[in-house]
Amino acid sequence: MFRADLADAGIGDGHLGFSFPISVAPGTEGSVFIKLEGSDAVLLQAGASIATPDQVDTRLDRAEVRKRLAGLKWALKHGRLPQSDFDFLRILWSFGAYERGLARRVPGEETLVVDKPLAVATQLMESYLGLDAQLEEVQLATGEALQAELRRLAAQSDAVPLLALYSTDRARLRVMEGTHVSAAPGETAPQGTMADYALTHENLVVIDIRASAELVVPPGGRVLAISAVPAIS
Repeated sequence: MFRADLADAGIGDGHLGFSFPISVAPGTEGSVFIKLEGSDAVLLQAGASIATPDQVDTRLDRAEVRKRLAGLKWALKHGRLPQSDFDFLRILWSFGAYERGLARRVPGEETLVVDKPLAVATQLMESYLGLDAQLEEVQLATGEALQAELRRLAAQSDAVPLLALYSTDRARLRVMEGTHVSAAPGETAPQGTMADYALTHENLVVIDIRASAELVVPPGGRVLAISAVPAIS
């Protein structure tokens, strides 16, 4: 970390921090916990991962995102895309996360209807793909389970790079919006804004699996995660 005040005071080069070598066996998921000797303090960076220098950055290129957004506007203007799909894709590609309320009122009535999460997720996944999709739903009980699911999808070549989440309880999803896009020139890592999303039976959140995300599940609670692959026979 660079500290301008330290550099101005002539204390070293202004960089503050430490480094040490580690080795991680190829193909394993590495994690580092730094414990201070003689103390109960532990240094953690939630959502961080260990990567070798030759690993490819799978995030979206900034120029590609701009091209996609321009294409969306053209498709909407020429009637090739409904407004609902335009809104979904524009928000998803811009922020790496999209929130959809499942409760709605029936037109002309006072009745409140809650759409089925799987049906809504199917619609959104197929909108992203432009193809029919085959969906899979798994249960997550911890934040670590979310990270494992994200890694599984990232390693699956035909998987849609999205994950839709909701909860039968009330869980919380924290997303660093914008980190699904590659770093800007001059940045060493993508910059984003932390946003909290509530996961309930009436609220579905779709994230780009390339975005940094954390899951907080209450004790005994569960989150349902929906992924998809193209349904091509």
